[in-house]
Order: sequence, then C-alpha cells, then structure tokens
Amino acid sequence: MIKIRILNENIITEQEKITLSQIVGENSVISFDFDNTLVKSYPDFDDDGELIYINGGSNATMINLMKHLIDDPSKKVYLVTSRSEEFDQKTPEQSVKAQLDKLGVQPDGIFFTNSQPKVTKLKELGVEIHFDDDRMEHGDIQGSGIQSFYPDDFLEDTNQVSKVVAVTLDNKVLILKRADTGEMDIPGGHGKSGETPEFTAIRETLEETGLDLFGIKEIMSKEVDFKGRKEQITYFYAKLNNTSQMLIDDVDLDTDENTEFYFVEPQNIDEYMSNATNNLKNVSNEVKSLTIDEHTEPFQRKMAAKHRKYMNQMFKSGGFKKKMGPYNQNPPMGRSKSAPPGFGAIGEAKKQEKKAIKVKINQNLDEKRKKKRKKRKKRRKTAKYGGYYPYFDLYDGSGGDSGGDGGGGE
Repeated sequence: MIKIRILNENIITEQEKITLSQIVGENSVISFDFDNTLVKSYPDFDDDGELIYINGGSNATMINLMKHLIDDPSKKVYLVTSRSEEFDQKTPEQSVKAQLDKLGVQPDGIFFTNSQPKVTKLKELGVEIHFDDDRMEHGDIQGSGIQSFYPDDFLEDTNQVSKVVAVTLDNKVLILKRADTGEMDIPGGHGKSGETPEFTAIRETLEETGLDLFGIKEIMSKEVDFKGRKEQITYFYAKLNNTSQMLIDDVDLDTDENTEFYFVEPQNIDEYMSNATNNLKNVSNEVKSLTIDEHTEPFQRKMAAKHRKYMNQMFKSGGFKKKMGPYNQNPPMGRSKSAPPGFGAIGEAKKQEKKAIKVKINQNLDEKRKKKRKKRKKRRKTAKYGGYYPYFDLYDGSGGDSGGDGGGGE
C-alpha cells in the first residue's frame, strides 16, 4: 500500500495566494502533472533485485493550489500524467485516482499520455497553464502558447542539506569543481519543503550533472553553522549506473553550479583536499575506504539480474513503447558487463597515464548541451526518477527539504 506523506499546511498562505493568482490570472484551464509534481518518488532495487519506488515526500503548495483552483467554479482543472493507463488500472490501490482520493483532490478530469509527450493532450484540452517537473515536457510545450511552470519553484529552500558520494560501477567517485569558489565538492544541495533527504540527494545530482543514482544509503548526519544559521547536513553513498568512461558523454553539467567534473580513484582523493569544501573533507575517509570487492563476478551477476528485471518491468508497464528506426525491435534485456577497475577501454592501455578523468567545459558548451538534450528528447526516457512512477510498493520517508546550490558548509 502506498504511503503518502503530506505536510501539515492545509491552506494556501496569503503570500502564496498573491503570487499564484498573478500566475493563474484570468486563465481558466489549468493542468498538473502527478509524479514529482504532487507526490515525489524515486526508483531503486530491493535486495532481491526487484524494482521498487520509494516515497520522496510531497509538494504541499501544488496540492493546495490544485484544491484551491478546483473550488473556483470559473476554472477547469485537469491532471495529465505520462503513466500508462492500462497498467495504472491493474494496480487500483496505487492508481492516480486512488492517490488523489487520499489527498482529497478531485480534478475535472484525469488523462494518461502513455509515456508520450503531454503537449498534444494539453492543446486538445485547451490548457493555458501547466505545472510539471519534467524539463523535457517543458521543452515540448515551448512555442505551443501554453505557459509551463516547475512545481519546485514555488517551494522554499530549507536548512536541510543532502550531499552524496556518487560512485561509478568501476569504483570511481564523482567530484565537481564549484563555479562560485573553484573548490572541489561532491553533488548535492539544500532540500525543498516537503521532500526527504534521499530525494534531495537524487534530485540535486540529476540537476547538477544529469546523472541518475540508485542504491542510496545514509553515511552520517551532522549539524553545522553556515552563514549564521544552523543546517543539518546528511551525507549519502550511492551508485551511478555505469562505468566512468561510459558516463562521460551522459554528464550534462549545470555550469552555473559547477565548471568541471572528475571521476577519481578513491585512493587518490587526498590530491583534491588542498582545495576542497568542508563537505568533501567530511567524507574523505569514507571515500578512501571504498573497495573493489563488490565488483567481483557475483556482483556483476547480481547487477545484470537487476537490470534484466528492470527492463522487463518497464516493457510490461508500457515504457519504451515508441521505437525509432532503425531500431524497430525491442532491445535485449541483458546488461553489458562493467569491468573492474584497471580493465576495459578506460584503463587497459593507459591505466597508469591518468589517475582521474578530467573533463573541462569547452567554448561551444551551449551547442553541445543543446545536441545532448535533443538526443535525449528523441529517446525519451520513461524510467527516469519522477517520470514513470509507482506500480510497486512505496516506503514512507522522513521529511527533508533543495535548491541547486551545492549545499551548506562549515
């Protein structure tokens, strides 16, 4: 049974009413996405390799705005989700309708786009304003005459900070060079009101680098003084979903936050300590303790099994329906084997030449990022965190709260 964590706020504050009324204005048809717009979640695997979705909190402002607009007879309010309607109906206790009932939200209509871009349905419904967490949906909506807004933009940053030691499958640690101070850091930042610390870590990493995390586990938590206020920083360990060499092309760096990224051998982390943030220093011992034990054959088999189950579940739940030529058949379910450190393309011939992979931002970055986004849009992922959500049990989490800011310090 899904457990939805809802904040205590049951009404929209006067300040929120003023801001949101300016946005909504005289527009009469408003729509909302569901996953990670109203209720937040992130995918992971359980101990048996089964895909699960874990509750990451909720957005009380969006929930209450939706209720407020529904109560206004001059407005039409719709929920438009990219979920598969067929599969949603197979799990009635976790369906969109069941969860909206628990939230006390009854829109004028619920519509499913079955993993396809929402813009076609939005235009069909005459939508004038749409709230959605997915930047690909925002890209599709551009030029349609529909205004789109990110739901997290209406949430306050809190004094909860999440930072993450993100490790590749060949056991290298992701290090970032901050744009503001030039210091070396790990991904993460401030939480948004209503989200769990784990969700903050995953969201911030995705925003800063374009990379997804799984297997997130807490390392430690500590209270610090930062710019005259108390902040609670939670440090996590998590896995990236490929080897460092393969991830280089997947990184989509937010250069307002960080200018360079590195994949660093754990035993070489001390080389970065002379110009490191306190957050990186705080986990340096944990980084150095990382071993390659988990990259033995049993680990490879376990990861391959997880991947096959994940792919099978995605196809059964309606994901990846859109096939693009020349790939007119379903891809294989097997997972390519990730090599242990020192093997494969990244290190076989030149394993002694470089201790870290350093990638600098080139002058044509904007053009490069546009091409990346266009490519990603073409192969539209439905399994991203927040895209294709729970047809599996969710687990409740404690509240945390984010911004793309790198997080607190000491």
